[in-house]
Amino acid sequence: MNALTLTAMLAVSWQQPAPPQHFAFESTLKTLVVFKEGFGFFIREGTALLENGWATTNLVPRAAIGTFYVYPLNATDRVETIVTTPEHLIPFEKPEQLRTLLANKVGLRLRVSTTEGGSATGALAKVLDDMVLLRTDEGQYSAVEYARISKVVLTDFPVRIKFRTANQNARMGIGVAYIQAGVKWEPSYLLELSSATQGRLTLRGTLLGLPEELKEADLVFVVGAPSLMNVGLVDSLLSGFESGPADAVANLDRARREQAAKAAEAPSGGFGGGGFAGAPGSESVSDESGELQYYLKRGFSLRPGERAMTVIFEANVSVHPFFDWNADRNDMHYVLRVSNTTGSPLTSAPVFVLDDGKPVGQPVMGYTAKGDDTELRMTRAVGIKAEAREVEVERGESVIQGEVVQTPITLRGTMTIENFRDKPAEVRIRKTVNGRILEMSHGGVVKNTVVSSGGPNPSNQVEWTINVAASQKVVVEYRYVSVAVTGRGRSSEGGS
Repeated sequence: MNALTLTAMLAVSWQQPAPPQHFAFESTLKTLVVFKEGFGFFIREGTALLENGWATTNLVPRAAIGTFYVYPLNATDRVETIVTTPEHLIPFEKPEQLRTLLANKVGLRLRVSTTEGGSATGALAKVLDDMVLLRTDEGQYSAVEYARISKVVLTDFPVRIKFRTANQNARMGIGVAYIQAGVKWEPSYLLELSSATQGRLTLRGTLLGLPEELKEADLVFVVGAPSLMNVGLVDSLLSGFESGPADAVANLDRARREQAAKAAEAPSGGFGGGGFAGAPGSESVSDESGELQYYLKRGFSLRPGERAMTVIFEANVSVHPFFDWNADRNDMHYVLRVSNTTGSPLTSAPVFVLDDGKPVGQPVMGYTAKGDDTELRMTRAVGIKAEAREVEVERGESVIQGEVVQTPITLRGTMTIENFRDKPAEVRIRKTVNGRILEMSHGGVVKNTVVSSGGPNPSNQVEWTINVAASQKVVVEYRYVSVAVTGRGRSSEGGS
C-alpha cells in the first residue's frame, strides 16, 4: 500500500472482536471527602492489565503538593515509581515488533509518525498483519504500514506508574487519591422545637464547586479542619500537565473493567484500598479520626454546575430556654441552651429555629464538642425589664501609696428584674465587680477573678441565676469594697 492515509470511509457495520484490556486505565471517582475550608480529598479506582509492571492513566489532578497518592488495591503490591511525560513513547527497535506491541492497545488513541515525516492520529481500531488502522474523531480511518512507522506515541496518558508485584503482567486494581482545592460544603442547621425542653436538630450540608460528576459515589462531609500547608499549590510532579479526555480509553469494555475492579478490591477499613469505612448499604455513617468527624453519604450522584443540600444527620436534643442579662451593658437576650447529645461534635453554622412552625430566629452555633452545651442567642428580651444601680454606703480612711492617695469605698449594688410575661422566667445575670466582694444575695457565684498588676482592685466576673414568677419582681443585692485614687501623694506634690 503506497498511500499513507485511506480517505475512504470503511463500512460502519464492519465487525471487530471484543477489545482486550490495556495497561492504560481510567479511574472512577469512588469517594469525595469534602471540607468546609474549600478543598476535597478525592479517592478514585480503576483497573489495568500491567505491561512489564507498568500502567498508565489519563488523570492529571490539580493535587496539592505532597498529597498525590497512587496505591495498588492488593495490599501486598507496591508502587515503585511515578513518571509524568509530555510524550508517552511506545518504544520499539524494529517495525515488525509493532504488531505484538500494539496488539493489546486497541481502543487507545495514538499518534503515529512515519519515516517520510507524515503523521496520523486516532484511536487504534485494528492491528493487521502489515499495518495499523486508526479511527479519527471524524469517523474516518487511516492505515499506516509498520515498515513506514518511525515513532508511536500514546496520547492522552501523561502519567506512567511502575508497580512492584509478583506478576508483572497481571490485572491490577489501582487506587488514586489526592487533595484538590475548589470544592467545599456549607453547613446549616434546622432546630424544630417540639416543647419547651425538647427539639429536633438537623444538620444539612450544601455541596458547592463540584469539579466532576459523582455517580453513586460515597460523599463524606468533614467537621474540623486539618492542618494543610500547601493546599493551594499544585504538586511539582503534575504541574504543567493536563488530564486526557474523559473518553481516552475509547473502546474499553467498561462493564468488564468494573467487574475486574470489584474483584481486585481487598476489604479494608478507612481510606486506601477499601474506601471509607462504613456498613455496606447504609445510608449514612459517622466516624471519627483524631480531631475530625466524618459523615458518610452513600450512593450520591451530582453533576458539575449542580448544587445539592443533603441531610447529614437528625437527632433529638434537650433545650433549655432562659434570659441572659449582661448588666454591664444593660443588654438582655432570650437564649436557648442546647445540649449536644447527638454523639458527634457540632460544627459552626447558622441555625434556623422554628417553634410550632413559626420562625424564632437564626443565630450562629459555635463549635460544640459532643456532650457539651451551646447557647443560641435568639432575640432581645421584650417581656422582661431590668435595671442596675450602685450607691456609695461608706468611705474608709485614705492612705498614701507612692505618689497617690487611695481610699477604700464600700458600694452597694441592686439589680431589679421585673417579669411582665404570663409565665415564669429564668434569668442569668452577668456582672463585673471591680473590688473585694463582701456579700451577694440570691446565690451569686464568682466565675473568674483577675488581679491586675497595675491597680489595687481585682476584677470579678459574677453570675446569678434567678427565677422570676409571672408578673413579679426580684431585687438582687451585693456589696463590695473598691479602692479609688482620691488625690496625689506628698512625693508627687514636692516634685512639681
